[in-house]
This record gives sequence, structure tokens and C-alpha cells, in this order.
Amino acid sequence: MGAQEFILKNFLILGLLTVITFGIICPGPGQFLNSQTIFNLTLTDYAIDLIFIISGLCLDTIADALQPKALTLGMVLVLFVTPSMAFPILGLHTLIPSLNESFLHGMALFCIVPTTLSSGVTMITQAKGNVSLAILLTTVTNIFGVFTMSLSAPHIFSLTTIKISTWEMLRELLVLTLLPLIIGMSLRRLVGPLRELAKKFKKPFGLGQNSCILFVVLLNISKARDNLVNAAPADLAVCLTLAASVHLVYRIIGYFAATAANLPPRDWVTICLMCSQKSLPVCVSVLAALPQELRENRVSSLSLALWDMLLSSSSTPSWPCDGQSRRTAPLRLIIRRRSKLVSLCWVDV
Repeated sequence: MGAQEFILKNFLILGLLTVITFGIICPGPGQFLNSQTIFNLTLTDYAIDLIFIISGLCLDTIADALQPKALTLGMVLVLFVTPSMAFPILGLHTLIPSLNESFLHGMALFCIVPTTLSSGVTMITQAKGNVSLAILLTTVTNIFGVFTMSLSAPHIFSLTTIKISTWEMLRELLVLTLLPLIIGMSLRRLVGPLRELAKKFKKPFGLGQNSCILFVVLLNISKARDNLVNAAPADLAVCLTLAASVHLVYRIIGYFAATAANLPPRDWVTICLMCSQKSLPVCVSVLAALPQELRENRVSSLSLALWDMLLSSSSTPSWPCDGQSRRTAPLRLIIRRRSKLVSLCWVDV
């Protein structure tokens, strides 16, 4: 594999390592850009909107995705079951009062967001799953997730002195995620030349989207630099362990749920993988929708989630889709993760 191919294949991972390191070592440029506004919107707002416009523009057909049982199971897991992990995480502060509560809030926010956007399709393609079902599941959960997140996020911060309005949170998420996603999907459907352009140059569009993500991460890391550097090592270790453990629990839940539902092989692979992922752009958008006081105090928690995704990223296996192999492959892979400290989760985009 040549250097260019390696960089393109691991663009987001390498980019995250670069911007996180740069933001910690040299926070000045990011802090300056954080202070800039255009028409009363921050540069972060524009970048997040562009991320979701590109996501909508690059979504492929979902004609073969109408698998009611698999879709319903996926929605329940993504929107209700996996977000419930946020509350045991918050309860850790009661068991270990010395833990920095803001880090736990950040981890809990990471749990309530829906499944991956652009990388989910690539992941399912390599795993030989139902790509159309993955696209539909991604679209539906990210649309309905706007409403579920606006209800969940205020509960995460219910014990703080800063209260969050559910309706204000919903309004912010509609503007930051749902509206640009619908704009992108509408442009793809209504503008033929643009649709063909998105098909022909899907990889460059993806790189552009990832660049926007890296830009947002740089700004957030730069702003949170002091909080992150001054954090207690024990807090960092606990949160990183939590992040890896949550990914593993999600994978196990997906495995047993998809097996119990007796899904067809390709649908089984899709549900098992997609329901163990969380979306970084949506996580960023939820953070941007928080009140300013919470945004400044919890930005460092996002960086912990980013570090977890960097440490837990590996290539998705190509699972054979015969009945026995599909049931035993995830268990072998979970064992491999535990023995080699390798997670099966992609960087979530």
C-alpha cells in the first residue's frame, strides 16, 4: 500500500490525531477561529451544517431496504436501548464521588446520539451486509434522533444548576442536523447534475465532510485545552475505559438482539454492526446545541470520546453470510479484541 492510499484510507484517523495534538500544543489559532462569527453564526455552526448537507447529498438509494423486522429492531436499539447506557454512566459519580462529573456528562452525551452517517455504508459494504438497510436505518434514526436527543439531553444535566430547555434543544438540533440533512437529500433528488456529481466524486465529497469534522474538532479541542491538560489522570483513565467498555457492550447487545430476531444473514450483519456505532458529527452538533456554560465545561469530554474512537478503530471484517459463520464470527472477534486490545468499532462519522 502506497503512502497516498494509506493516508486516504485512514484520513479521518490520522486527521484526528493531528488536530487533537495541534489543538493541545498550539491552541491559539483554534481559539481565535472560535471567536469569529458570520451573520451571528459561528464557524462551527457552518461546518456542522455542511457536514449534514454532504451526508444527505451522498445518500444512495434505499429501494431494497424495506425490511420491517430488521428496521424496527435497529430503530429500537439505536434510539432507545443503546442511549439507556448514559444513565448507568452518570450513576458512577454516586459510586465514585471523586470523578470529574463533566467527563461523565460528555460520555453520556456520546451514548444518546444515533448511529453513524457516512462510514456506516462503507462498513456494511465491507462486511457484506444489507447496504440499503444501513442507509435507511441511518437516515431514519438520525431524523428521529433529533427528537429523542432533545428529550434525553436535559435529563443528563438535570442535576446541574444550568437547566436546558427541551424545545430550545430541539430547535438547535433541527437547524444543525435535520434541516441541512433534508436539504442535501432534496438536492440529490431534485438536481440531476448534482446527483451525478455526488455519485462520481463520492470519495472527494467524503474527504470534504471529514475535513469539516476535523475543523470542528480542532476548534473544540483548542477551546478545551486547559481543561483537558489539567484533568486528573485517574479521570481520564476511567473515561477511556468506560468508552471502550460501552462499545463492547453495544456490540454484544446487537449480536444477541439480531440473533434472537432470527434475521436473514445480510440483515443480521447490518443490525449487529450499525447498532454498535455512534455518530461523531451528531455528537458535535449536540455539544453545539448546549447552553454556552455547559458547552465550555464539557468540551473536553468530547475529546475523550475522540481518543476512544482513535484507539478502538480497526478495519471491519468481511463476515461470511452463512448461518453458522454469521453467529460465531462476532464472538471470535470479541475474543480477539479482549486478547489484543483491539475494538471492532470504526471512527464514527
